[in-house]
Amino acid sequence: MKQNKEKLKKWIMLILFTIVVYWCFNNFSTIGNIFNNIINIIFPFILGGCLAFILNIPMTYLENKNKKIRNKKLLRVFSLIFSIIIIASIITLIFTLIVPRLADIVGLLIDNIPYYSEQISNFVKDLEINMPELSFENVDTESIKDQIINQVPGLLTSSITVVTNIVSGIANFFIAFIFAIYILIDKEKLRRQFTKLLYAYLDRKKAYKIIKIAKVSNNVFKSFFTVQCLEATILGTLCIIGMLILRIPYAVPIGILIGVTALIPVVGAFIGVIIGAILIISVEPFKVITFIIFVLVLQQIEGNLIYPRVVGNSVGLPGMWVLLAVTVGGNVGGIVGMLLGVPIASTIYTLLKSNVDKRIRLKALN
Repeated sequence: MKQNKEKLKKWIMLILFTIVVYWCFNNFSTIGNIFNNIINIIFPFILGGCLAFILNIPMTYLENKNKKIRNKKLLRVFSLIFSIIIIASIITLIFTLIVPRLADIVGLLIDNIPYYSEQISNFVKDLEINMPELSFENVDTESIKDQIINQVPGLLTSSITVVTNIVSGIANFFIAFIFAIYILIDKEKLRRQFTKLLYAYLDRKKAYKIIKIAKVSNNVFKSFFTVQCLEATILGTLCIIGMLILRIPYAVPIGILIGVTALIPVVGAFIGVIIGAILIISVEPFKVITFIIFVLVLQQIEGNLIYPRVVGNSVGLPGMWVLLAVTVGGNVGGIVGMLLGVPIASTIYTLLKSNVDKRIRLKALN
């Protein structure tokens, strides 16, 4: 009788599962909208968790370096404040060095529009291309005016949408920042509460496995982002030195830009190359080819020698798997996938390696 009840329960669960899967396939767009709404609601808290993780790296370092201070709460507050100042200063320095240069270049390009137009006209004349003459006698100005008037409501709606998104983004960042501070101030208490919750609702083995996965993930991600920043600094420094030797203009801002974009593994520096080329072409056009060749060579050395060795060793992942993780992560999740591919792959690699070693030991004992 008991076996029949168990079989009946399994069949009911299977039928319910089939119905749910069928409903999901038929209402995929509805599920997508629900999922997007949930993500939008919890996004500030996800962002806050990411900010807390980043700020925790320098904060933990400062706390470990000042263990002699007895007042732990005061030490935590000062370490957190200094961590915020450090990261904010780095971001401000980057924008201070790069953004004004970009603004100058945009202004220079606008000022040179007449010159560029003249050059294009001369080029067209040299090619002896017969351009049709433009006549404005039969232009329907009333129709053009009506079309412009009809576009005004759409422009107003777009402007309101842009302003709303900006305000919403600022509000989300503010909430995320406050949430990150709460996490960092009480991180030990939150860790204890999370551990108690696991042991209260799960059996001991499952709770232990989840805690182990969380610890390994935390260590891997922390090591990865720390060494990633170190590797980006190395690349940016090498770029500045090389550009100074080759006498390429804007060496410091372009080197910093390439170092920052290099935080995106393996291919990130190419983003900086495009912006750097635009900066250089406005001052010394003939130096652009030298700059591109130099950065391509440097990027190949960095991507195939420095990055896999430095980052791979730091996260315990062989260089071959680093390249594979970046490639797969980029195809799946774009820039974010590239950034997170290596630590995720390293976490899986570490856990799998530990499990394989454990199984081999158990088989050897049997």
